[in-house]
Amino acid sequence: MADGKAVGGAPVRLTSTVKKGGCAAKIAAGTLSELVRGLPKVTHPDLLVGTEHLDDAAVLRLNPEQALIQTLDFFTPILDDPRDFGAVAAANALSDVFAMGGRPISALTILAYPLGVLDNDVLTELMAGASEVITEAGALLVGGHSIEDDTLKFGFSVAGLAHPERLWTNAGARVGDVVILTKAIGTGTLSAALKLGEIAPADLRSATASMRQINRHDLPDELHAAVHAATDVTGFGLLGHALHVANASGVGLRLRPESVPTLPGAREALAAGNLTRAHASNERYVASSVTGRAALDPVTWLTLVDPQTSGGLLLVVDGETAEAVTAHLTPRFPRTTRIGVVEELGVLPPLRLA
Repeated sequence: MADGKAVGGAPVRLTSTVKKGGCAAKIAAGTLSELVRGLPKVTHPDLLVGTEHLDDAAVLRLNPEQALIQTLDFFTPILDDPRDFGAVAAANALSDVFAMGGRPISALTILAYPLGVLDNDVLTELMAGASEVITEAGALLVGGHSIEDDTLKFGFSVAGLAHPERLWTNAGARVGDVVILTKAIGTGTLSAALKLGEIAPADLRSATASMRQINRHDLPDELHAAVHAATDVTGFGLLGHALHVANASGVGLRLRPESVPTLPGAREALAAGNLTRAHASNERYVASSVTGRAALDPVTWLTLVDPQTSGGLLLVVDGETAEAVTAHLTPRFPRTTRIGVVEELGVLPPLRLA
């Protein structure tokens, strides 16, 4: 893995050029909710998914057989190697389409580039890494838009297709369903360690490989239909995105913290205090919606609010089919784990840790 290059050819660590990197740079979930609360509500008979339930993408019905999925995502560097950063930015943007149960068809680049700071070769490497991942996902890179800026920001607007009756959304989890997570947690704390130069090379390699992996699942029809709700785990942490599913579905999620897989070095990085600002904002966002925190050690709690970049899919699956879904996903996603169940909402907070 290589650093980028500054104008003039000197090596430069991309993460050193920004204060916050990856999905940890998102506006805090609570703040974002306040910002969008007063915006006009958009309704249309063919708007199948809008902003009501904080889903991963918007969905517009084109005809009885096709729905258009639209999403976009961009952020500042989370890695120093430009090719890896480009690949992760693409994988993260594509993930929203996979999380809606669709397949991506095209991507447009979103780029803010500091021409006076970074060499042109950095952009070449960014686009090379992104192109590899977009092609792997079965989509086409068809253009984009760029501006000159003081700091590097990179991402994609992605379009996808799905059958209107085969969509996955946050709403749909049913009592008795099983909660499945497909990737290990820890990219937030490990990226903080990288920025400080305190990450082991092996841990950086495993985190990079996890973030580069696209969330393409290729579930056969009968298993696809067994997924009642879905999202991907990104900047709001596992609990933040689980809360969106619980609230949208009107259910409680009982999660087993000890079952949540973590990336190599993540718990050590958290114990050493390698935190982002998003750890605190994610904690505030879910605090009133969680029961069972008092029984957890501090590091385990922090894994649950760790802001992920290009994290895994959180799938809520029919209980009788969960084993088959897990078996199908495991060869592609070896850390796939059943981490909880869906319960009646009742009087308890929607997120129950036990």
